[in-house]
Amino acid sequence: MKATLPLCVLLLMGSCGPETDDDDTTGPPPGDCAEADLFEAEACAQTYCGAAEVAVGTGSSEFAPLSDGEEVVIRYGAQGGYHIDITAQMYNLCPIVYLVPSMHVDMGDGELVEIFTQNRHVQALRTEPDVSSEQQFWGIRGFVPCEYWPDDPDHDIECNDGGQGSEGHLEDFEVVIRMEAWDHNVGEDGESPQTCEESIRCAVDEVRVQPTCCE
Repeated sequence: MKATLPLCVLLLMGSCGPETDDDDTTGPPPGDCAEADLFEAEACAQTYCGAAEVAVGTGSSEFAPLSDGEEVVIRYGAQGGYHIDITAQMYNLCPIVYLVPSMHVDMGDGELVEIFTQNRHVQALRTEPDVSSEQQFWGIRGFVPCEYWPDDPDHDIECNDGGQGSEGHLEDFEVVIRMEAWDHNVGEDGESPQTCEESIRCAVDEVRVQPTCCE
């Protein structure tokens, strides 16, 4: 991967992503693309062929793909608490994008309980800007609330509300990790979209994983 030193470029504190050039509007030419599949992204003055795409992954310093049923590590943070590393890989989107990562616990009865979500506005890293629109973003920490903290024999800590593990340990459930991604092309109302549904083009992916304790 052609990466540079990481730089915090998020509007919300808590993680870092890759450094890229804010003025970079390079991108692969659409080539032999049907006119119906072309999209002019005014937000970054680029042309794409085909629909926007996003894939959920993991990793703290690069994108690592995830597939259904795969194990994903619950990590103990340096400041206490637990999280799962979440990353995204995207195609046919501007380098500056909105991302909404989320995690949902499967309670085993068909009910999904949301335990984490964030709204992010980030600058992704184009891996090979001359030949592909592929871009990645990493450094998102999917924080685990106290009531789902894992049974970790290596760390004797207590959360502030004293309710740790009250709903069960995260490693005892399957977790659905979801990612929404869209670029900030202005909508018909002249405003930047604040949700996936409001955007001109949005991509969504989710993967069902098995958390394991702990690193």
